[in-house]
Amino acid sequence: MKWFNWMLLMTVLVAPHGVARTVEVSGQAVIGSSINQAREDALKDALRQASLQAGASIRSTQLMTSGQMDRDEVDLRSQARIRDVEVLHEGEANGMYEVVLKVDVEPETLCAASNQNYRKAIAVAGFGLARPAQATLGRLQNIEQDLPRALINQLNRGRNVQALDATRISLFRDPRRAPSFETSQQRLTTSVALATQLGAQYVVSGVVRELGEAGRTRVSSDPNGSWAALLGLEKTATQRQFVADVFVHDGLSGAMLFQRTYETSGAWTPKRNASVGFATPKFWQTPYGKSVDNLMTAMVEDVGEVIRCQPFMARVVASRGNRLHIEASAATGIRPGDKLQVYRTGTFYNLDLEPRTELTDMATEVVVKHVQPQFVVAEMTSDAGGLAIQRDDLVIAW
Repeated sequence: MKWFNWMLLMTVLVAPHGVARTVEVSGQAVIGSSINQAREDALKDALRQASLQAGASIRSTQLMTSGQMDRDEVDLRSQARIRDVEVLHEGEANGMYEVVLKVDVEPETLCAASNQNYRKAIAVAGFGLARPAQATLGRLQNIEQDLPRALINQLNRGRNVQALDATRISLFRDPRRAPSFETSQQRLTTSVALATQLGAQYVVSGVVRELGEAGRTRVSSDPNGSWAALLGLEKTATQRQFVADVFVHDGLSGAMLFQRTYETSGAWTPKRNASVGFATPKFWQTPYGKSVDNLMTAMVEDVGEVIRCQPFMARVVASRGNRLHIEASAATGIRPGDKLQVYRTGTFYNLDLEPRTELTDMATEVVVKHVQPQFVVAEMTSDAGGLAIQRDDLVIAW
């Protein structure tokens, strides 16, 4: 009874929030003087494994005195919530108590306390194809534009992002080396130019690294797979890989905010000479297409969370008297009466004489008066000229 009371309390404390995923984990504990204690320790170990699969941060601390190590600690913290637990198996063997659990876990949001809900404009550029020859199977050469377009469609279903189609533009001259054309500080100058051109706050880009074959896998038309296996009539299909990198750059400074590699694989069932194309109905019906679709859902969730955790920023495009014209569309969700903070943009140089964008709080607030389809008009209590507010300064909502 002790275990079930504790689990009930856990369920109340971690009420469902966000998107959960189901994992199967096992936990173990040494059986000492009490088998009940060993069982509880094994259950806690299994829950810890489940929470770590949803995300964790590691912090290492080393303290040395006179060349001697006094302290060496590693702090592992999970950022996950447990939603539901099912015990699949439990028992004792060789002095150990083991449990196997089926657990629904969900990542803890990075900025759950944020109450700023403006939709941030992001430009989604074309994805590079590192190995074009691999796209020949199934005629997937359109992946460079249609993969990011599929991401745009999914991103625009959310509340926090206004995704703009820039798939005709490729940010990387050689996709195999991307993002090596950045500076050593992971800044991409082409992303700044693209963001300025489209009025976007962030730029999403990527590279498809792998579309190659990875052996053969059996595919049976019989749901049970029994009679086909006995008669040797099982079909085989190509097992195909999908590996892609996704990058998110700040449109103001060009700095990289996010980078992650996504990998999956699935059976490629069409004939070798079939012209399928990427993101077509025929593509999504294949086991490979379904695996890629699930992976793209993870991409969209990650990019959306990164963008949501950033402040809303918009450029000042003109100032006259106490009135500012701001580059933000009505689609962002800005409404008359909203208040924004004004920041001066400037440049300073680090020790390597590399330029950095610096924002200075002008301790000035503007109130939105008019919202047009492609720009916003706001007013200040004082004259913009007296504060030297000019084009390319920013308004920010935290």
